[in-house]
Amino acid sequence: MPQRPNLFIVGAPKTGTTSLHRYLQQHPQIYMSRTKEPGFFAPDVVGARSTQSPPAPATEADYLELFASATDLHRWVGESSTVYLMSREAPARIVEFAPDARIVVMVRDPLDLMHSLHNERVSGGSEQITDFAEAIAADDDRRAGKRLPQHHHGYGVAYSDNARLGEQLQRWLKHFDRDRIHVIVFDDFARDTPTEFRKLLEFLDLDPAFQPESFATFNASHRPRRMANVVRPLFRNRLTKWISKRALPRLFGEDATVRIVRRLRPRRLMKESYRREPLDPSLRQTLAREFTSDVRLLGDIVGRDLVQEWLVDAGAQT
Repeated sequence: MPQRPNLFIVGAPKTGTTSLHRYLQQHPQIYMSRTKEPGFFAPDVVGARSTQSPPAPATEADYLELFASATDLHRWVGESSTVYLMSREAPARIVEFAPDARIVVMVRDPLDLMHSLHNERVSGGSEQITDFAEAIAADDDRRAGKRLPQHHHGYGVAYSDNARLGEQLQRWLKHFDRDRIHVIVFDDFARDTPTEFRKLLEFLDLDPAFQPESFATFNASHRPRRMANVVRPLFRNRLTKWISKRALPRLFGEDATVRIVRRLRPRRLMKESYRREPLDPSLRQTLAREFTSDVRLLGDIVGRDLVQEWLVDAGAQT
Protein backbone atom coordinates (compact mmCIF):
# COMPACT_ATOMS: atom_id res chain seq x y z
CA MET A 1 0.00 0.00 0.00
CA PRO A 2 1.42 3.46 -0.88
CA GLN A 3 2.67 5.59 1.98
CA ARG A 4 0.33 8.38 3.02
CA PRO A 5 1.77 11.91 3.07
CA ASN A 6 2.18 13.55 6.47
CA LEU A 7 4.16 16.65 5.47
CA PHE A 8 2.78 19.49 3.35
CA ILE A 9 4.54 22.60 2.08
CA VAL A 10 1.44 24.65 1.38
CA GLY A 11 2.82 27.89 -0.08
CA ALA A 12 2.84 30.75 -0.66
CA PRO A 13 3.90 31.09 -4.31
CA LYS A 14 7.24 32.76 -5.07
CA THR A 15 8.59 32.26 -1.56
CA GLY A 16 11.25 29.60 -2.15
CA THR A 17 9.08 26.48 -1.97
CA THR A 18 10.74 24.90 -5.02
CA SER A 19 14.18 25.22 -3.47
CA LEU A 20 12.97 23.89 -0.12
CA HIS A 21 11.26 20.95 -1.83
CA ARG A 22 14.51 20.04 -3.61
CA TYR A 23 16.54 20.28 -0.40
CA LEU A 24 14.14 18.02 1.48
CA GLN A 25 14.22 15.47 -1.35
CA GLN A 26 17.85 14.79 -0.46
CA HIS A 27 17.18 13.85 3.17
CA PRO A 28 17.31 10.07 3.75
CA GLN A 29 14.34 10.14 6.15
CA ILE A 30 12.11 12.32 3.96
CA TYR A 31 10.34 11.36 0.76
CA MET A 32 9.09 14.36 -1.21
CA SER A 33 7.00 13.65 -4.30
CA ARG A 34 9.04 13.89 -7.49
CA THR A 35 6.14 15.86 -8.97
CA LYS A 36 5.84 19.22 -7.25
CA GLU A 37 2.48 21.00 -7.14
CA PRO A 38 0.00 18.10 -7.36
CA GLY A 39 -2.69 20.41 -5.94
CA PHE A 40 -4.95 17.47 -5.08
CA PHE A 41 -6.54 19.06 -2.00
CA ALA A 42 -7.32 22.44 -3.62
CA PRO A 43 -9.94 21.92 -6.35
CA ASP A 44 -11.13 25.48 -5.77
CA VAL A 45 -7.81 26.94 -6.97
CA VAL A 46 -6.89 24.50 -9.70
CA GLY A 47 -7.60 27.00 -12.48
CA ALA A 48 -5.02 29.44 -11.13
CA ARG A 49 -2.17 26.93 -11.27
CA SER A 50 0.78 27.47 -13.57
CA THR A 51 0.24 26.11 -17.07
CA GLN A 52 3.48 24.18 -16.56
CA SER A 53 2.07 22.25 -13.61
CA PRO A 54 0.86 18.71 -14.25
CA PRO A 55 -2.89 18.05 -13.99
CA ALA A 56 -4.09 17.47 -10.45
CA PRO A 57 -4.59 13.76 -9.65
CA ALA A 58 -8.19 12.78 -10.31
CA THR A 59 -8.57 10.31 -7.42
CA GLU A 60 -6.97 9.57 -4.08
CA ALA A 61 -5.49 6.43 -5.59
CA ASP A 62 -3.86 8.52 -8.33
CA TYR A 63 -2.58 10.92 -5.70
CA LEU A 64 -1.07 8.18 -3.55
CA GLU A 65 0.75 6.83 -6.61
CA LEU A 66 2.97 9.91 -6.35
CA PHE A 67 4.40 8.37 -3.18
CA ALA A 68 4.66 4.77 -4.36
CA SER A 69 8.45 4.81 -3.97
CA ALA A 70 8.35 5.88 -0.33
CA THR A 71 9.36 3.22 2.19
CA ASP A 72 9.22 2.62 5.93
CA LEU A 73 12.63 4.30 6.14
CA HIS A 74 11.00 7.62 5.34
CA ARG A 75 9.77 9.20 8.55
CA TRP A 76 8.17 12.02 6.59
CA VAL A 77 6.36 11.68 3.27
CA GLY A 78 5.49 14.99 1.72
CA GLU A 79 4.56 17.20 -1.17
CA SER A 80 4.52 20.89 -2.04
CA SER A 81 1.55 22.72 -3.57
CA THR A 82 1.59 26.50 -3.34
CA VAL A 83 -2.14 26.71 -4.08
CA TYR A 84 -2.97 25.07 -0.74
CA LEU A 85 -2.29 28.13 1.41
CA MET A 86 -4.85 30.29 -0.37
CA SER A 87 -7.34 27.47 -0.88
CA ARG A 88 -10.54 27.69 1.12
CA GLU A 89 -10.95 23.90 0.95
CA ALA A 90 -7.43 22.53 1.44
CA PRO A 91 -7.10 22.94 5.24
CA ALA A 92 -10.24 20.89 5.99
CA ARG A 93 -9.42 18.32 3.32
CA ILE A 94 -5.86 17.80 4.53
CA VAL A 95 -6.73 17.57 8.23
CA GLU A 96 -9.30 14.92 7.37
CA PHE A 97 -6.78 13.04 5.23
CA ALA A 98 -3.84 13.37 7.66
CA PRO A 99 -4.89 14.77 11.06
CA ASP A 100 -1.34 14.47 12.46
CA ALA A 101 0.33 16.15 9.49
CA ARG A 102 2.94 18.87 9.81
CA ILE A 103 2.41 22.00 7.73
CA VAL A 104 5.14 24.27 6.36
CA VAL A 105 4.22 27.81 5.30
CA MET A 106 6.59 30.19 3.54
CA VAL A 107 5.63 33.88 3.52
CA ARG A 108 6.93 37.01 1.83
CA ASP A 109 6.28 40.70 1.52
CA PRO A 110 2.97 40.56 -0.41
CA LEU A 111 4.01 43.36 -2.74
CA ASP A 112 7.15 41.51 -3.80
CA LEU A 113 5.19 38.26 -4.01
CA MET A 114 2.69 39.72 -6.48
CA HIS A 115 5.43 41.38 -8.50
CA SER A 116 7.36 38.09 -8.74
CA LEU A 117 4.22 36.09 -9.58
CA HIS A 118 3.42 38.52 -12.38
CA ASN A 119 6.94 38.08 -13.74
CA GLU A 120 6.55 34.29 -13.67
CA ARG A 121 3.28 34.41 -15.60
CA VAL A 122 4.77 36.75 -18.18
CA SER A 123 7.78 34.44 -18.52
CA GLY A 124 5.52 31.41 -18.89
CA GLY A 125 3.61 33.09 -21.69
CA SER A 126 0.23 33.13 -19.96
CA GLU A 127 0.15 36.78 -18.85
CA GLN A 128 -0.54 39.14 -21.73
CA ILE A 129 -0.50 42.31 -19.61
CA THR A 130 3.24 42.80 -19.25
CA ASP A 131 3.02 46.00 -17.19
CA PHE A 132 2.64 45.06 -13.52
CA ALA A 133 0.55 48.10 -12.57
CA GLU A 134 -1.92 47.33 -15.37
CA ALA A 135 -2.06 43.66 -14.41
CA ILE A 136 -2.84 44.53 -10.79
CA ALA A 137 -5.54 46.96 -11.95
CA ALA A 138 -7.14 44.07 -13.87
CA ASP A 139 -7.73 42.01 -10.70
CA ASP A 140 -11.41 42.95 -10.40
CA ASP A 141 -12.05 42.13 -14.04
CA ARG A 142 -10.38 38.77 -13.60
CA ARG A 143 -12.47 37.91 -10.56
CA ALA A 144 -15.42 38.52 -12.86
CA GLY A 145 -13.98 36.19 -15.50
CA LYS A 146 -12.78 38.92 -17.89
CA ARG A 147 -9.33 39.60 -19.43
CA LEU A 148 -7.99 36.34 -18.02
CA PRO A 149 -4.41 35.18 -18.46
CA GLN A 150 -4.17 32.32 -20.93
CA HIS A 151 -5.20 28.94 -19.43
CA HIS A 152 -6.03 30.52 -16.04
CA HIS A 153 -9.48 30.98 -14.55
CA GLY A 154 -11.33 31.20 -11.25
CA TYR A 155 -10.21 31.94 -7.73
CA GLY A 156 -6.51 32.71 -7.54
CA VAL A 157 -6.16 34.42 -10.90
CA ALA A 158 -6.23 37.86 -9.26
CA TYR A 159 -2.77 38.71 -7.95
CA SER A 160 -3.97 40.24 -4.70
CA ASP A 161 -5.89 37.06 -3.80
CA ASN A 162 -2.57 35.20 -3.75
CA ALA A 163 -0.98 37.66 -1.37
CA ARG A 164 -3.36 37.97 1.62
CA LEU A 165 -1.18 35.68 3.67
CA GLY A 166 -2.45 36.71 7.10
CA GLU A 167 -6.03 35.83 6.21
CA GLN A 168 -4.88 32.57 4.60
CA LEU A 169 -2.71 31.44 7.52
CA GLN A 170 -5.48 32.28 9.97
CA ARG A 171 -7.75 29.91 8.04
CA TRP A 172 -5.22 27.08 8.48
CA LEU A 173 -5.06 27.72 12.21
CA LYS A 174 -8.74 26.83 12.46
CA HIS A 175 -7.81 23.26 11.50
CA PHE A 176 -4.23 22.75 12.76
CA ASP A 177 -2.70 23.66 16.11
CA ARG A 178 -0.06 26.38 15.90
CA ASP A 179 2.69 23.98 16.99
CA ARG A 180 2.00 21.82 13.92
CA ILE A 181 2.59 24.74 11.54
CA HIS A 182 6.12 25.95 10.81
CA VAL A 183 6.40 29.40 9.22
CA ILE A 184 9.47 30.48 7.23
CA VAL A 185 9.87 34.14 6.28
CA PHE A 186 11.35 34.42 2.79
CA ASP A 187 13.76 37.21 3.81
CA ASP A 188 15.32 34.91 6.42
CA PHE A 189 15.41 31.96 4.02
CA ALA A 190 17.15 34.00 1.31
CA ARG A 191 19.61 35.60 3.73
CA ASP A 192 20.62 32.48 5.70
CA THR A 193 19.25 29.34 4.08
CA PRO A 194 21.26 26.83 6.18
CA THR A 195 19.93 28.26 9.44
CA GLU A 196 16.30 28.24 8.27
CA PHE A 197 16.72 24.70 6.93
CA ARG A 198 18.11 23.59 10.28
CA LYS A 199 15.12 25.11 12.09
CA LEU A 200 12.79 23.17 9.82
CA LEU A 201 14.59 19.88 10.57
CA GLU A 202 14.22 20.61 14.28
CA PHE A 203 10.49 21.18 13.73
CA LEU A 204 10.38 17.74 12.09
CA ASP A 205 12.32 16.16 14.97
CA LEU A 206 15.19 15.22 12.66
CA ASP A 207 18.94 15.61 13.07
CA PRO A 208 19.49 19.33 12.36
CA ALA A 209 23.07 18.73 11.20
CA PHE A 210 21.96 17.34 7.83
CA GLN A 211 22.50 19.55 4.79
CA PRO A 212 21.75 18.97 1.10
CA GLU A 213 24.56 18.84 -1.45
CA SER A 214 24.14 22.57 -1.98
CA PHE A 215 21.76 25.38 -1.18
CA ALA A 216 21.47 26.47 -4.80
CA THR A 217 18.38 28.49 -5.69
CA PHE A 218 15.72 26.88 -7.87
CA ASN A 219 13.05 28.68 -9.91
CA ALA A 220 14.71 32.09 -9.70
CA SER A 221 13.27 35.06 -11.61
CA HIS A 222 13.54 34.74 -15.38
CA ARG A 223 12.11 36.07 -18.60
CA PRO A 224 11.61 34.35 -21.97
CA ARG A 225 14.35 34.50 -24.57
CA ARG A 226 13.51 35.85 -28.03
CA MET A 227 13.25 32.33 -29.43
CA ALA A 228 10.86 31.15 -26.68
CA ASN A 229 7.77 31.58 -28.86
CA VAL A 230 9.35 29.24 -31.41
CA VAL A 231 10.59 26.63 -28.93
CA ARG A 232 7.61 26.56 -26.54
CA PRO A 233 5.07 25.00 -28.98
CA LEU A 234 7.52 22.19 -29.75
CA PHE A 235 7.45 21.10 -26.13
CA ARG A 236 3.76 21.76 -25.38
CA ASN A 237 1.93 19.90 -28.10
CA ARG A 238 -0.24 16.80 -27.65
CA LEU A 239 2.51 14.38 -28.67
CA THR A 240 5.11 15.62 -26.19
CA LYS A 241 2.50 15.79 -23.43
CA TRP A 242 1.44 12.19 -24.15
CA ILE A 243 5.07 11.05 -24.08
CA SER A 244 5.83 12.77 -20.76
CA LYS A 245 2.51 12.03 -19.03
CA ARG A 246 1.70 8.54 -20.34
CA ALA A 247 4.45 6.76 -22.26
CA LEU A 248 7.49 7.52 -20.10
CA PRO A 249 5.79 6.73 -16.74
CA ARG A 250 4.66 3.35 -18.10
CA LEU A 251 8.18 2.55 -19.28
CA PHE A 252 10.30 3.95 -16.46
CA GLY A 253 8.00 4.76 -13.53
CA GLU A 254 6.99 8.10 -12.02
CA ASP A 255 10.26 8.98 -10.27
CA ALA A 256 12.51 8.19 -13.24
CA THR A 257 10.19 10.06 -15.60
CA VAL A 258 10.35 13.23 -13.53
CA ARG A 259 14.15 13.06 -13.54
CA ILE A 260 14.22 12.52 -17.32
CA VAL A 261 11.79 15.34 -18.07
CA ARG A 262 13.63 17.68 -15.72
CA ARG A 263 16.90 17.09 -17.60
CA LEU A 264 15.27 17.58 -21.00
CA ARG A 265 13.38 20.75 -20.18
CA PRO A 266 14.11 23.45 -22.78
CA ARG A 267 14.72 26.02 -20.04
CA ARG A 268 18.07 27.15 -21.42
CA LEU A 269 16.55 27.76 -24.85
CA MET A 270 13.40 29.44 -23.58
CA LYS A 271 14.44 31.36 -20.47
CA GLU A 272 17.21 33.52 -19.14
CA SER A 273 17.92 35.06 -15.74
CA TYR A 274 16.15 38.34 -15.15
CA ARG A 275 16.42 40.97 -12.45
CA ARG A 276 13.05 42.63 -11.95
CA GLU A 277 12.89 46.39 -11.88
CA PRO A 278 11.89 47.79 -8.46
CA LEU A 279 8.24 48.63 -7.95
CA ASP A 280 7.25 52.16 -8.81
CA PRO A 281 7.27 54.04 -5.45
CA SER A 282 3.76 55.44 -5.87
CA LEU A 283 2.35 52.00 -6.73
CA ARG A 284 4.23 50.47 -3.81
CA GLN A 285 2.73 53.07 -1.50
CA THR A 286 -0.79 52.37 -2.76
CA LEU A 287 -0.38 48.61 -2.37
CA ALA A 288 1.23 49.00 1.06
CA ARG A 289 -1.86 50.82 2.35
CA GLU A 290 -4.08 48.08 0.91
CA PHE A 291 -2.14 45.26 2.57
CA THR A 292 -1.21 46.82 5.92
CA SER A 293 -4.00 45.22 7.94
CA ASP A 294 -3.36 41.75 6.49
CA VAL A 295 0.40 42.02 7.06
CA ARG A 296 -0.28 43.13 10.63
CA LEU A 297 -2.45 40.03 11.13
CA LEU A 298 0.31 37.82 9.72
CA GLY A 299 2.86 39.48 11.97
CA ASP A 300 0.69 38.88 15.03
CA ILE A 301 0.54 35.17 14.16
CA VAL A 302 4.30 34.74 13.65
CA GLY A 303 5.31 37.13 16.43
CA ARG A 304 7.13 39.80 14.38
CA ASP A 305 6.43 43.33 13.26
CA LEU A 306 6.17 42.56 9.56
CA VAL A 307 4.56 45.90 8.80
CA GLN A 308 7.76 47.54 10.01
CA GLU A 309 9.94 45.08 8.11
CA TRP A 310 8.06 45.10 4.81
CA LEU A 311 5.83 48.13 4.38
CA VAL A 312 6.97 51.14 6.40
CA ASP A 313 9.43 52.21 3.72
CA ALA A 314 6.44 52.52 1.40
CA GLY A 315 4.51 54.75 3.78
CA ALA A 316 2.35 52.24 5.60
CA GLN A 317 1.04 53.22 9.04
CA THR A 318 2.45 51.19 11.94
